[in-house]
Amino acid sequence: MSFSTDSAPTPLFSRQMSIGDQAITFKDTVNPRVDFDQLSKLISDSLDDKEKECLKDLKEYIIKKEDAWVLDQKLLNFIGGLLEHRSLNPDIRARMLRLLAAGALRQDFWSFLQMDRKNRHLMKYANDFADVQVEEQKAICLFLCNNFSSGKGSEWMLYGSTWALENGQDTCNVRITSRVAGYSLVSYTPSLQDYGSALIYNIALKEAKALSVPVNKYTEEGLPTVDLEYGSVADKDIMGMGTNSNETQFVTLKIYNDIAMELSMAILKYIKKTKKPQEEILYRCVKSLVKFSFIIRADILSSIAMVGVDLDTAVPGVSGRIDTAMAQLRQQLLKPN
Repeated sequence: MSFSTDSAPTPLFSRQMSIGDQAITFKDTVNPRVDFDQLSKLISDSLDDKEKECLKDLKEYIIKKEDAWVLDQKLLNFIGGLLEHRSLNPDIRARMLRLLAAGALRQDFWSFLQMDRKNRHLMKYANDFADVQVEEQKAICLFLCNNFSSGKGSEWMLYGSTWALENGQDTCNVRITSRVAGYSLVSYTPSLQDYGSALIYNIALKEAKALSVPVNKYTEEGLPTVDLEYGSVADKDIMGMGTNSNETQFVTLKIYNDIAMELSMAILKYIKKTKKPQEEILYRCVKSLVKFSFIIRADILSSIAMVGVDLDTAVPGVSGRIDTAMAQLRQQLLKPN
């Protein structure tokens, strides 16, 4: 049965499994000592004394576990210069991002991210995801995924305020993160599919921010004059919308709905094109669809028809936990309005 409005072999890479409601990171995939040694061989001969000091500071933090005080603006500008000079060996950029992916696993790394609010070196590089080589793409994904290891890191990833690119186009961190996630999932590179599904799962796992609308107290005409509360909403509250006993409705921001729509489309395309999806990846995808279905149910139904995917044929039978998630998704999508 298709939803409507009417009624590969195991890849050779380390995988972090989805356990409970924990964010997915890739600690075992990064090897900072090897990456730093290789990076040093690639660039040390061409660095001046100040740049060599920056490289030393990076080693102090990543390898020797020094505190975050060594992460300063000079180091950030040094990293930004390497990322922006596309004439350099792409392995330089890939190694650097893998080192930052290792750093992102630390709770104090967020302070380094905050320094980048002016020049946006890191996110501008991620914004060019489709135009860089595969090894760079993998490193970008690892960096983004591992930032979900801390609350402040994930907040930076999902920052929704706009800023301008060099061409004048407005974007924001969460749109770039979402684009990387969707692009990776529908790629033909197994490790990118793994990282992309993890990014989508992590985004879906985060509590949505919404306006709390007390529908039992105000009429539709009176709501525009009410000072509504805005903030994070627990999944159980989002999923409880529409029940008779629920006195409050939550209205999510347009940007969240847009991201949920973009990622849902990527999931549906992945399921349609992949004959034998990895169990772990498919589980992340279906669990993410469950979360998104409580926010953009009608849009997901339209997307299923648009993509032309039969979820009842493609999804069940892979594992028990996927079947359980699929039952939740079916119940939500086919419930009466």
